Amino acid sequence: MIKELITKVIKKTVSNSDTKTEYRQPLVGFADADDNDFKKLEEVIAAEHKLPSDILSGAETVISFFIPFAREVIEANQHQKECALKWGIAYHETNELISKICFKLQKKLAKESIEVGWQSATHNFDEERLISFWSHRSIAKICGLGDFGLNRMLITEQGSAGRYGSLVMDQYVTPSAEFKETPCLYYRDGSCGVCVDRCPKGALTKERFDRHLCYEVLLKNNEIFQAKLKEYDGSFDVCGKCQITPCAFGIPE
Repeated sequence: MIKELITKVIKKTVSNSDTKTEYRQPLVGFADADDNDFKKLEEVIAAEHKLPSDILSGAETVISFFIPFAREVIEANQHQKECALKWGIAYHETNELISKICFKLQKKLAKESIEVGWQSATHNFDEERLISFWSHRSIAKICGLGDFGLNRMLITEQGSAGRYGSLVMDQYVTPSAEFKETPCLYYRDGSCGVCVDRCPKGALTKERFDRHLCYEVLLKNNEIFQAKLKEYDGSFDVCGKCQITPCAFGIPE
């Protein structure tokens, strides 16, 4: 019942959102807060990476959700060299939508005597190392929503173009099934690599990812969008070119 309630709140909030940005159907996954994969993130990402129990004392379950952008948002970013205005707006509006979802779930679950905690969808990271202390994409993988591709993005059944949110609650529910398929065509048979070609500054190659070079692009785009989108209060450090690929909308065949 709790899983159904959580899923219903997330999907309803997205479908009824008053954003300019439109979305496709969200995905929701669950993981045991004691799953050993959370501990592994201290080795894979950073020693300071938080555990579910750091987010909420008494953590039992981690909830992850993915909000995929509508086709028009993705195609807007596909059809021009610079990062599309629609993509920048989608980034900003979706971050606010994620916060709204978290607060709604907190209110709904409190009525069931369930406590929740969460981390903001942005900027919970070391700005020098550019390492997140609560990686929403990595959390989503543990919750069974998808797996990483060459573009360093999580590829789900709804693709990789969108935003992630996550929460921790002190109620146990059955974890989602593990995502076992390799969704990336390059990792599957070497037949792709579009994300590498689309990277505007060569930060992404088939051998490595230069996060600092990538961040330069994000900061430049942030300056451009803040000048153009003065009606919005917030940051727009986005690009998304590595997400507008064959895996943007789903798992490519």
